[in-house]
Amino acid sequence: MSQPLNCDDLKFSLHPSVQDTKIYKRYYRDGRWEAGQIVPFQNFSLSPAANILNYGQGIFEGLKAYYSSRGKVVLFRPEMNARRFYVSAERLAIPPIPPEQFVEAVKATVLANLDFIPQSTDGRCSMYLRPVCIATEPQLGVNAAQEYLFYIFGSPVGPYFHKDPVVRLLVTDVHRAAPRGTGDVKAVCNYAVTMRPKREAKAKGFNDALYLDPVHNRYIEEAGAANVFVLLKNDVLVTPNLGAILPGITRDSIITLARDQFGLQVQEREVSIEEVLFESKEVFLTGTAAIVASVSEIGWKDEVYSVNRNDYALARQLYQKLTGIQLQKEPDPYHWVVELT
Repeated sequence: MSQPLNCDDLKFSLHPSVQDTKIYKRYYRDGRWEAGQIVPFQNFSLSPAANILNYGQGIFEGLKAYYSSRGKVVLFRPEMNARRFYVSAERLAIPPIPPEQFVEAVKATVLANLDFIPQSTDGRCSMYLRPVCIATEPQLGVNAAQEYLFYIFGSPVGPYFHKDPVVRLLVTDVHRAAPRGTGDVKAVCNYAVTMRPKREAKAKGFNDALYLDPVHNRYIEEAGAANVFVLLKNDVLVTPNLGAILPGITRDSIITLARDQFGLQVQEREVSIEEVLFESKEVFLTGTAAIVASVSEIGWKDEVYSVNRNDYALARQLYQKLTGIQLQKEPDPYHWVVELT
């Protein structure tokens, strides 16, 4: 690159400089994973009959590489992404990548792209990494493929929300996932169903959709690509239990911090939409991209309800604690941060 990336010019989108980056690529053929390699960013050639194109046999992950306040290039809990990628692969009948090999591949990708990590030490900008595994074998019958491509690419990105991270959600009548399905893994097919509800929510002035469970159509599950937390009036923090929702890494980190650092009682259980709207002090979302985003209003059954009864205080405190650890501004008692340089 001719000059350092300016964080103020970056958005959370694919940056043009991605064309100049290096990617990690590794094939599964003849019953084994071949050696991986770092290669220039490139397009892939696929048969029109490739399994991923016809039957959606594919998985992905998302994580960030960034500069900490100490000037170190770091990752945050990459072993959690590795374990989730492994579980996702097993669920979709994909030959899994051993977690330690996944982490080494991520590290190799970051080290090959140091020039593309924005020089920001306040957490606003980073290189967003996308590990992906897709079934490449051409076939007509509905069967697990025998050939796969595992690759990792990265793009410089800015903050997920340019302004104050406060969002408005619209409860949708679309169901994102079913019990005992693939809602708790990062399957590529999970996300297509969220695109129309998100578009419709934005058309009505909201930022994203909020999904209810498919059995009772009453209990909250997730937003489009984020887990949900609710601080109740009795100061108990609740979040939907795992099963049909994604086990978010930021979700897990927030649960740990809320219990250990703030002394809060945290419950993982069913949370009805009525409880969210009428018994909450505060509602917020968590995810790798947004980290922690407060919710101001929720639309449900043609009414809009304010859920901001605490001035977003807990979300802000948790955000500061989490990013303080991520940026090495505060002690890391959990050994979550992995230094690469």
